[in-house]
Amino acid sequence: MTSAKNVLVVIQWECKLQEFTTHGTLLQTIQLQRDIERPRRVVELSNGQFVISHIGRHHRVCLLDVEGGVVRSYGEAWGSDLTKMDWPGDLAVDKRENILVADEFNNRLLVLRRSLFAREMSVIVDGGLRRPSSLWYDKSRGRLYIGERYGRRVIIIDYLKDFTTL
Repeated sequence: MTSAKNVLVVIQWECKLQEFTTHGTLLQTIQLQRDIERPRRVVELSNGQFVISHIGRHHRVCLLDVEGGVVRSYGEAWGSDLTKMDWPGDLAVDKRENILVADEFNNRLLVLRRSLFAREMSVIVDGGLRRPSSLWYDKSRGRLYIGERYGRRVIIIDYLKDFTTL
């Protein structure tokens, strides 16, 4: 969802973003650069830029300008150290515009600042995270929802002012 309450849609196999009103009117289509393969999720920042996760030759998160051009990226080839991701998926943004990334096959969440400097978010749950695949951050309540693909559970973290406090 955008700051104007519009809906952003990723068209994975065509490598495009589309923005629609809540009534279904297409407002814009943004063709992504060729090196963004299989885009997965997108969020908009307050300045109109986008953050997108994608997989393919690269497993990374990119900061895009308003026309879809890559400004900066985090990650490259897939892997498990802090500078790499394995199947980056859903994204969430907090009030300070820190970006939370569900790094699914690494069973972790990464917090990226707008500069795309990363650190791992510590989430202590029974058995650890099991392929976190979906995220929703309710800014008004300070509540983070983490959906797991294999854990078959939704983890709820309350009283979270921003993603850097855990």
